[in-house]
Amino acid sequence: MHKPRRSKMPTTNPDDRFLCLDMLRVTWISASGRATSECAIVMEIWGSGAVLQTEMAIPKESTLTLAAPNGPVCAKVTACDRDDYGFLIQMAVDTSERWFPNSYCPADLLPRSSA
Repeated sequence: MHKPRRSKMPTTNPDDRFLCLDMLRVTWISASGRATSECAIVMEIWGSGAVLQTEMAIPKESTLTLAAPNGPVCAKVTACDRDDYGFLIQMAVDTSERWFPNSYCPADLLPRSSA
């Protein structure tokens, strides 16, 4: 039986950023007031936020709920920019939330400084 790979939990400064590649479902309330969700690719992660790639634009200041493996995480969109593959969404996790690396840690991480 194949065991899933586990990355070592980084023991670094909370501001250190890591490149990663993972997928999480994100949900937010659209401008029309409807709950909208899609799968997002987690491209970069740090102790208080992440950069996600999505197919849909998510307006700045929108509240996101991420379906992380250890339970939902709430965050706020701080930037949304179009790229060649969709949209890059920068988000800040609510300070009361448990996030990276204690609650959610993608399997593959690469310190951004070495990229």
